[in-house]
Amino acid sequence: MTLDYTQQQSLGGLAKAEQLSLQATVPPADVPGLRIERLLGQGAFGQVWLATDLNTRRPVAIKFYLNRGSMNVNLMSREVSHLVNMSTGRHIVQVLAVGWDAEPPYYVMEYLENGSLEDLVRARGPLATSEAVSMLREIAEGLSYAHGRGVLHCDLKPANVVLDHAWRPRLADFGQGRMTNEQTPSLGTLFFMAPEQADLNAAPDVAWDVYALGAIAYTMLVGSPPFRTPEVIESLDTAHTLPDRLERYRQTIERAPRPRLHYRRRGIDKSLCAIVDRCLAVEPQRRYGNVQQVIEAIDARHYARARRPLYLLGIVGPILLLLLMMLFSIRSISYATQESLGSVNQRSLESNSFAARYVAQTLESEIESLFRVVEAEARRSELRELLAENNRVNADLLNTIADGQKHPEVARQLIASPERNRLERYAEQRLLTMADKEDSGNAGAVFNTLIINEPRGAIVAIAFSSEEEMAATSPVAGNYAYRSYFNGNRADGDPLQPPSTYRATRTTHLSASFRSTATGAWKVGISTPVWSETDFESDGETPRAGAQPIGVFVLTINLGDFELLSRASDQESTVPDEDPFTRFAALVDGRTGNQKGTLLHHPFISDMDRRTMESVLMPQIELPLLDRLQVAEDGVFDYRDPAAKFEGGEDFEGTWLASIEQVTLPRIRGADEGRTKSDLWILVQERSKSVAAPIDRLGSQLQRESFIELGTLLLVVIVLWYFVFRLGQATLAQKAIVSGEHATSDQLQSTIESNL
Repeated sequence: MTLDYTQQQSLGGLAKAEQLSLQATVPPADVPGLRIERLLGQGAFGQVWLATDLNTRRPVAIKFYLNRGSMNVNLMSREVSHLVNMSTGRHIVQVLAVGWDAEPPYYVMEYLENGSLEDLVRARGPLATSEAVSMLREIAEGLSYAHGRGVLHCDLKPANVVLDHAWRPRLADFGQGRMTNEQTPSLGTLFFMAPEQADLNAAPDVAWDVYALGAIAYTMLVGSPPFRTPEVIESLDTAHTLPDRLERYRQTIERAPRPRLHYRRRGIDKSLCAIVDRCLAVEPQRRYGNVQQVIEAIDARHYARARRPLYLLGIVGPILLLLLMMLFSIRSISYATQESLGSVNQRSLESNSFAARYVAQTLESEIESLFRVVEAEARRSELRELLAENNRVNADLLNTIADGQKHPEVARQLIASPERNRLERYAEQRLLTMADKEDSGNAGAVFNTLIINEPRGAIVAIAFSSEEEMAATSPVAGNYAYRSYFNGNRADGDPLQPPSTYRATRTTHLSASFRSTATGAWKVGISTPVWSETDFESDGETPRAGAQPIGVFVLTINLGDFELLSRASDQESTVPDEDPFTRFAALVDGRTGNQKGTLLHHPFISDMDRRTMESVLMPQIELPLLDRLQVAEDGVFDYRDPAAKFEGGEDFEGTWLASIEQVTLPRIRGADEGRTKSDLWILVQERSKSVAAPIDRLGSQLQRESFIELGTLLLVVIVLWYFVFRLGQATLAQKAIVSGEHATSDQLQSTIESNL
């Protein structure tokens, strides 16, 4: 692999080489048709001479490659190839002729008499901001054109930017350039080379040229490249090898403070500094993605600066007048703020009541869709066959555990039964299948567990969707006839009662809420009986009188996984410094007993971790307050959130406007009765002070309004006239600049000549 790079010598050695190059008076060779006049410069691989075309009398530049080694020939071939590839670019130096077979080889290019950008900065020092921005944009255009032709410069620096007769920049010296698909490394010039480029194994990248563009911009604004200090130069000069010098260079850029001298320039704006800073970012991914983005950033800065006065007059002024008119128009209601507060609270309460009804109805729809999913699963032929086979083959084992007592050996035999294992594999597969449907949006909640009970309450198969519950002790062979999801009652029964006390549910049923023994989360079960195909009447829907189900199919769901609840409770404020919660929905347990009023779903519960949920009692609404909520037509004004009493519940302190609505269960297929009420209640609460805050602020503002009306109007008029005056001055100044543009080139040239 051939490696080309610009600086092989120390910085002091390069200065000596430049001094020696000025002493050369005899050109390396004659070129037919050209009269060689004087040496323009000399580098590591050749010399550049000024010549005159004898036919056209046009001045040209000749670049000789002095050593005809393979490296030099490759360098010349690459540079000429790149320049020819970009021959139509007006910001690229043009190739006029090539002497491949000459000794030494050379190529002829157009001569730009105003020297390089390096000469300009050396003569004048930092350029004016407007001039530097104009120059930067044209350099970026030339670089963007080169990239569009697939050429990366890889050694962009002020010395390689030459100025034409109109002092407009053109890119030159593509000897270190690479095609975008090349992987050959290329070293640029210190202080203009990106840190990642200073690596003998680095692959060329657009980000190198973006960094160099930023270094050129910094040089034009400051007068010297970034990071170049006497200490850094001394450190680089003392390096013994090229890899050592490159490593020191990389460490200097990575560890040194970001360059800030351009911020001190008078008249420079933050948007321009931001463009330079982004180009000079140490990490390539933090720079502009390409040079075109730099051009767009420069144009955006220009448009923003040009439109700023129009924004002030066209937007800010009318807005101020509009605000003033609004202040005057609301003065008439200054004495009605307190009276309005009651009305606003009542309307907010009515809104909360409507929201509670909406959430309850939507939750009812979710539950109904889940009822249909469970019923469809229970009617699958494969489930009936596997369950019936398990009941038949393991009848003796099931008869033994039917008493609800523990029989370890019998339980082990049942768990090891091939028929039971086939049933459990079926359960696991069906749970995975339903999870896929839920992911695609076919169901509103995520099923947590699939349970299959035999007719007397023993669990014969179970499948889990969470790793925590998988890791818990398996309930297989345990009798859970007392659970409401099995027996269809509104609440769980006494687990000490014999299982024969309970009978399997004969309809699809939503169980009472219960806490997971593995995670502590609140869950409900949706269950339905599994019937043999011969157990139905002729309509295929109604079980025959006296028929007994062959089992109970159960799907459990974490209450927080209901789609509507997870969305309705996530109403956190996105405005900084405001209350994190202003309005949200919660789920309340309304069943009679010790659990009445317990919060089943709430933002406070959602933020609990698993260990806390296992060990902490859940927040519970005081019964008198719950009774008031249930009988009030729209709700109450003084609700106190029980979560505020818990550690970490500070966000729920204070009074709330609250409304509650009971969830209705879906109509049961094959049942005579209609829809029934469940023990689940939807609570929608809104912070009282968030409702009253606009009224309070309005009252305070209107009390002061009469004292500031006149002053505000006067101030607005003064401000508008001030900006009109400034805009007029700016317009005159712009016209003066435009009228003086024709003299810019001559003035610039005379300044350089006087400094030289």
